[in-house]
Amino acid sequence: MGTSGAYCGAGGKAGRDIGAGAGEWLGGLSGGGDSDSDAANDPGADGKPPVDLPPRLVSGVLSLLRPGSPSGGGGVGLGGAGGGRAGRIGGSTGGTGGGGLRRSTSRMAGSAGRAAAAAYAYATEDRASLSALGLDFDDLRALRDPIEVTRRIVETACGPRSSSTLEEHEERYVAARVAEWVLEGTQDGATATPEEITRYAIATIIAEVIASEIGEALKQWPEKVEVIADSELRDAAEVLASKAELSVTGASEAELAKAIEDGINTLREIYGVGD
Repeated sequence: MGTSGAYCGAGGKAGRDIGAGAGEWLGGLSGGGDSDSDAANDPGADGKPPVDLPPRLVSGVLSLLRPGSPSGGGGVGLGGAGGGRAGRIGGSTGGTGGGGLRRSTSRMAGSAGRAAAAAYAYATEDRASLSALGLDFDDLRALRDPIEVTRRIVETACGPRSSSTLEEHEERYVAARVAEWVLEGTQDGATATPEEITRYAIATIIAEVIASEIGEALKQWPEKVEVIADSELRDAAEVLASKAELSVTGASEAELAKAIEDGINTLREIYGVGD
């Protein structure tokens, strides 16, 4: 898992909190190291609640999602513009850790909000809203390929790839996951509500940042823990996102981006994370 030059995670208090919290969480997933435990042998069993993310892990990660903060650090050579990937937590993200990467909440929320708004407009056949985002409904429908539709949405939401930093990679991955989720839900016959989209986006942002931050540390754990962590992280992040106080007024780009950013900021308040 991982390669030489992989991102090694944040430094300072955030890094210490993430390291301690990740160790506690991963230990819980592995059943305290007992290879015969139910958690180790039955990951993701139906009806089994996710192992909650420890407060130190949550507060450490939320401290890296700074309101309006510029990016720092980051990786190179990340390839791919979003979409699904296997073994995400243990994978290399490139670049060096330095003092840790601080993400801009407004930037992450903005790209996720644009992707969500575009997917929602396409799902509801709202040609005017889709056009305002720079996309054409008939052109997208003519593709007859959900993956290609998602790729077009991500390109529009995130713009052309410029520097291949870790933050850019995370933004594009989040935008792709959110767009895919909205479109897949439509195929099942029920378009998600703006509040559901907002909570999903918040969970995806948090899960992606955690994945980047603990990927290196996970090398110290047995491989079976990586499998469990991959399956549990999203569920745990969704539980966390459910705690955010939201006021979602609609499904436009601006409304969704604001709701996502405000939701993350309420979590910062809940966990006592300052600017």
